[in-house]
Amino acid sequence: MKFWLKWIFLGVLLAVSILLLGLFLYERWSRIYLPIKYPPPGKLVDVGGRKLHLHCMGEGNVTVILEDGLAPMGSLAWGRVQPQIAEFTRVCAYDRAGIMWSEPSPNPPTADEIAQDLHRALEQAGIKPPYVLAGLSMGGIYIRVFAELYPEEVVGMVLVDSAHPEQEERFPPAPVNLKPSPVKSWLNRQLAAMGVLRLLHHLPNPNVRRIPPEMLPQLKAFAPQSTVTVEAEAQLFDRNLKRAQTTPSLGDRPLVVLTAAKPVSVDQLPRGFTADYMQQQRAVWQELQAELATLSSSSRQIISGQSGHLMYFDR
Repeated sequence: MKFWLKWIFLGVLLAVSILLLGLFLYERWSRIYLPIKYPPPGKLVDVGGRKLHLHCMGEGNVTVILEDGLAPMGSLAWGRVQPQIAEFTRVCAYDRAGIMWSEPSPNPPTADEIAQDLHRALEQAGIKPPYVLAGLSMGGIYIRVFAELYPEEVVGMVLVDSAHPEQEERFPPAPVNLKPSPVKSWLNRQLAAMGVLRLLHHLPNPNVRRIPPEMLPQLKAFAPQSTVTVEAEAQLFDRNLKRAQTTPSLGDRPLVVLTAAKPVSVDQLPRGFTADYMQQQRAVWQELQAELATLSSSSRQIISGQSGHLMYFDR
């Protein structure tokens, strides 16, 4: 009996090993083949031994820079917005390190590292200032740090339902723990490396399905590695928020604050959240958004009752 158990155990171990090796090779092949099948719409720019994807359109003396939030969509997120801006000036969307076509960075994704990456990419691509920066959600934090590091190059800013440096301190206590789990992040890294996420056609955020359907194959092709990067950014979420607490005002540089005010329907509530809590949080959010408008003496706040947080999908 022990003899047969030994051989059954070895057989199962061999089968599992072959399966894991097959998944690993499948993922390696996919990361080589899919960038060929879905080439970047822009160009890959060297930022010091690795490349970032920068996609620019239009012509003009001022360049609009689009920065996405904490999501795996990168430059694709602005697919409906960018062509309209390109009708009157040059506009560039890009993928942060490790997202979509951009190669990962060996450095932690701090707000300073992200801003410096973008600046190097613009320099190497010959996209000279002045810049108008537009950032959604956490992207609003990143562009504020960019404006602090390179103030002479930034002539205006658009905060698109932007994160606020003090939001975590001022929101009502959440009914569930929202802190990213290091264990879950580690597990997702292993699943991504082994091809499991790709095999499951994993899309970590249901909102990404709202982008134009023709872009979904590209999003799925790069989702495993993009997801790992987004989780790394999420681990530094609080640190990057605090970093923006020290950024100076914009002085009299033009600022537009776009604020989403569309109520969240009951069927869209995050798991564990109640409509009452979301209403309380939304009230604080509106206060924070009004405060963002005080960052410049030449500012304007626009509140859209037809837009949810991902405003570039709605209006």
